[in-house]
Amino acid sequence: MIIMDFTQFIPDIGSGFIIGFVIGWAAKKAIKIVAFLIGIYILSLLYLAKIGVISINKEAFSALLGNLENSLLIFGDKIVGLVHSLSFGTSFLVGFGLGFKKG
Repeated sequence: MIIMDFTQFIPDIGSGFIIGFVIGWAAKKAIKIVAFLIGIYILSLLYLAKIGVISINKEAFSALLGNLENSLLIFGDKIVGLVHSLSFGTSFLVGFGLGFKKG
């Protein structure tokens, strides 16, 4: 019978939770700032198009948004690769979730 000492996982769990919380909190703040800036940019483009200063190529704009989506998916795959260990990864995800909720 093999007896496992779970106290060896405590530093990984604690550090994973703290790091996850901070990253989750910061990620939510960053997402809010980026969403605000993108909204301002799009509104300014629409305003300039309405008054006739510019014309918007809707096909190219849609393609740009598609490229952005692909970049986000690739970034998500890299994050999943970083969180690979069970003790660190689980506490990281819990901390990330709480930090994202509080942010």
